[in-house]
Amino acid sequence: MRGYVSFLIVLAALGVFAAVAALLAEPHSYSNEKAIGIMRMEHTERNVKENIFQSVSYGMHAGAVAYEAVTPPEMRVPQEREMAIREAAHLSLSQLGVASWGEDYEVLVWCGYTNGMELDALPKRMRDGKGLEMCATCQPIMSPGCAAFMQVSQMAPYGEGLEDIIHLKGPEPPNPLLEGVVGISVYSSKYDVAGVAVFPPGEAIR
Repeated sequence: MRGYVSFLIVLAALGVFAAVAALLAEPHSYSNEKAIGIMRMEHTERNVKENIFQSVSYGMHAGAVAYEAVTPPEMRVPQEREMAIREAAHLSLSQLGVASWGEDYEVLVWCGYTNGMELDALPKRMRDGKGLEMCATCQPIMSPGCAAFMQVSQMAPYGEGLEDIIHLKGPEPPNPLLEGVVGISVYSSKYDVAGVAVFPPGEAIR
């Protein structure tokens, strides 16, 4: 009888141990999944940024070639050439803005005026709202107003530079505390992670 009771005690102890082990494993598993989700989100951000650079560069060169192909040298006007470059770059980037970035992550490319405080709050807003968000006064990159966020510096003799360059930044902000930027919002409902990245205004696209 005593042996049977001891067996039951051991069996009960094993059951408690298994339950505790399962409880300890769940947070660990959740933590690993969260870390994987964050790593994949950061990879997605880098991938989107790289594609944006390529898209804007392609549009800029295509716009310049198209303008020069239909406009004789003696009739070329710097302002017209700049407009052709800006519109082509924006069109190219607009097509990228609606591209698919994988089933686990949603991506929104946008432009507008914002500040660091608002950008820091965006990831939580996306997680709380279960969807993509952008700054309050911003607009999707496909919007016509985002063309103004393609600041063009033309090659000589049209400008000061030796080659065409685009900076992804807005005109002078309406408020000195704001900055005009092109940004990316990334959200995954599967991993419950969200992130925001903006392009440094001083970064040149050639």
